[in-house]
Amino acid sequence: MTLFRKVALGGVVAVLVLGWLTVSRLSSRAPAAAPVKPSVIAWRQEAPSTTVTDAEEIFKRAFWRRPSEEDQILHAERHEWSDQDGLQRWQWFLMVKASPKLIKDLKDDNVFGLMPGSSDPLNREAPVWFVFKPDDFSTFQSPQTGLRLMFSKVDNTLYATDSGRGFTKGAPEPDKPTKQVSGPGRLPARMPPFEQP
Repeated sequence: MTLFRKVALGGVVAVLVLGWLTVSRLSSRAPAAAPVKPSVIAWRQEAPSTTVTDAEEIFKRAFWRRPSEEDQILHAERHEWSDQDGLQRWQWFLMVKASPKLIKDLKDDNVFGLMPGSSDPLNREAPVWFVFKPDDFSTFQSPQTGLRLMFSKVDNTLYATDSGRGFTKGAPEPDKPTKQVSGPGRLPARMPPFEQP
């Protein structure tokens, strides 16, 4: 092989290596593709008749208190299913940067009587922002209701959810009694005689 061919072959190899390095560097700098998130929730039955996004109101219903100035509500959503008979079903979801006091009350003081829970998949009707790695969170749940609180093991992020039935229809009111005028009742028809002194 002549010297000219060796230099030309070396140049071609160098250009290919530089091209490959440039392309690989540019592709590593490109932003990663965002994970595909479902744009619509797959409802079990029909979509809710009402969706509430008033974060403070949802927080108050969830924790029976107003958020403190240190509590930062990142996301909140409540779904309600109603019909002519009233509220049939509801569920809410919260994502909060919780204050130390809120974490103390909910986790340490355990004001809702929660027990350690499993990291089973949560409600499939959750909003797209209600996503986290279960291994990075401690889950607590109510033994009687659907209340679940997920505390981050790394920071003060708190995910919370609950769901339940609406108001059950009460028994029908009894018919109003009607007066019957059929005959003498329990009392005598005339006054008892009085004794004269």
